[in-house]
Amino acid sequence: MPHNNKLADASGVEIETPRRTALKQMALVFGLSLSAQSLDALAATVKGTMPHTTKFFTPDQLQMAGLIADLIIPTTDTPGALAVNVHGFMDSYLAECVSKDDQKKFLDGLKKINSVAEDKFHKTFLACSHKQHIQLLTALEKNDMGFTASDKDFFRQFKSLTLFGYYTSEIGATQELAYLRIPDGYQGNFPFAKIGKAWALN
Repeated sequence: MPHNNKLADASGVEIETPRRTALKQMALVFGLSLSAQSLDALAATVKGTMPHTTKFFTPDQLQMAGLIADLIIPTTDTPGALAVNVHGFMDSYLAECVSKDDQKKFLDGLKKINSVAEDKFHKTFLACSHKQHIQLLTALEKNDMGFTASDKDFFRQFKSLTLFGYYTSEIGATQELAYLRIPDGYQGNFPFAKIGKAWALN
């Protein structure tokens, strides 16, 4: 039976659950536009573990997405994007929540990175070294090494999905962000040094 993340009040009007509301708020923060159907799909996705089979990417594309996401949010004192399976989240998101045109643009973006890697380093992105990965993504940010403004737009979307997937994961929301299930009242001027991190939405 499919997961249903919506409830109805006594009059039959749908109301939003906290998870669905939090996803909507996080999507707005990262510049993503999600339909009601997409929110329901993602609410079910981020709640559980990702499946071993892919819905959208090929295995190589999934691995590539994971490596790029982990360069954006690497492991430090908390797990990075790869550790929380952000690439698995992207696989579900792209399969269920975007148009065919947007799917094509995303795959074209990955293909362009591979193309530049082969042109500059004579190997695929997956075969490149960590230093070469950094060079490629830095060039992508700067419209250098053959990358265009359109490629940079793709990378901006990729980063938004990485952040959204990471901070809606259990680890991202509870270890990277500060989280209190029952807040201890309102404090309008709270020193950042006392917590050292931003607050999770939910």
